[in-house]
Amino acid sequence: MTQTFYVQGRRPGLLSTIARAAFLAVAAIGGIFMLIFATAFAFFAVAGIAVIGFLVFAFFWTKAKITGKPFGPKAQFEQMRKDMESQMGSLNGQSNMRSQSDGPVVDAHRTPDGWSVDD
Repeated sequence: MTQTFYVQGRRPGLLSTIARAAFLAVAAIGGIFMLIFATAFAFFAVAGIAVIGFLVFAFFWTKAKITGKPFGPKAQFEQMRKDMESQMGSLNGQSNMRSQSDGPVVDAHRTPDGWSVDD
């Protein structure tokens, strides 16, 4: 048979107090090290994502400049609008979209009796 010894509570003494304080100090230093390591890892992960995003942006911006095409949704919309206006102007034979057969430009405004149109 084996003998079983039960430890009953904490043994008072100077050596156990020093050992306990040393263990807590090592645990605190280890916790601070893990916090610093996790923070550094997060920083480098965010920095890496930012660098990759910048490289992708630079690639597409350079490609747009080399090919002469607009870059970004606003520039693409403006380019499509200009192209559409030029196509509509060439269909009508004029540079603007209003033809002479439309008549004069009138000013319509709301009155208490309804709408009124003035030349």
